[in-house]
Amino acid sequence: MDRPPPAWFAAGGRNAEPMDLQELRTFVAIADAGSFSRASLRLGLAQPTVSRQIQGLEQSLKAQLFYRHGRGIALTDAGKRFYETVVPVLAQLDDVRLDISEHANAPGGVVTFAIPPSIGATIVAPLVSTFRQACPAASLRVLEGFSGRLAEWIEAGEVDLAILYDARRGGTTNVTPLLLEDLFLVRAAGVPAPRSTLATKGLDFSRLALVGAGHGLRRVVDLAVQAEGIPQPTYLEIDSVTALKQLAERGEADTILPFGAVHREVAEGRLSAIQLSSPHMKAKLVMATALNRPISAATRILIDLVREAVCGHVAAGALRGRAYGGATRRRA
Repeated sequence: MDRPPPAWFAAGGRNAEPMDLQELRTFVAIADAGSFSRASLRLGLAQPTVSRQIQGLEQSLKAQLFYRHGRGIALTDAGKRFYETVVPVLAQLDDVRLDISEHANAPGGVVTFAIPPSIGATIVAPLVSTFRQACPAASLRVLEGFSGRLAEWIEAGEVDLAILYDARRGGTTNVTPLLLEDLFLVRAAGVPAPRSTLATKGLDFSRLALVGAGHGLRRVVDLAVQAEGIPQPTYLEIDSVTALKQLAERGEADTILPFGAVHREVAEGRLSAIQLSSPHMKAKLVMATALNRPISAATRILIDLVREAVCGHVAAGALRGRAYGGATRRRA
């Protein structure tokens, strides 16, 4: 139930002039100082200005707030009631202002970040660490999924930031380019490579296992095959990057993935990766935000950290391709 307005508010009536916040602060300063002249000095205002503000406040309230006596001024009964109400209100306003200011300087809240597994394995762990350092008052929630699901989450406003494959700006999302990834044929280590790079037509499609058609990475492969004039092959479909890597490591299938998804296994000698030379075998990654969801200060910091992380991993060779606005691929 709403509280009834205080007596001093009712005295002003519905058509009373609105009270200025500075007038309220001036009133409290005069009441505390016991003098218009001392309050003027504390506020850094000319005494005529202070007098005009109190006159305006009294006109708004239709009540006298101070009366003069031999030693200065004192509050009237109406002034005392007004003072008892105004002081805690001003204190609450100061607390709110300080709280908002502190949150602006130290962004907080929960940031939900969605990412595909093909790049998540490379950037998420170090990104969590840098985000904690940059935003100690904020929490980061990371979700992993394929592009189709991530696009649904961002369009529904369920996540603050998502990395997607080749998404275009729509009516509910805004996207910015992040990385143009090279794609690689991934197979068991020790299998002789025909050359340092491989054309799409040189693939043994009968051995390929790929993610399902709903994945953005799969769309890139299908379009590349179509552009080369190759009849649409039939693949073993597994919607798990981890399972695809395990099959390749066991020598039971080859797969196509960006280098970031397998750089650790390649470094450990468990998998080999041969770059696909077709200009169509490149996957464009973008950062997406929802237009119907405000971008918090912590989310903006995360966006900058994601771009820095991608540029750094490209420069180090863990990701292969061209980072937009950053480093280019480091060749082996």
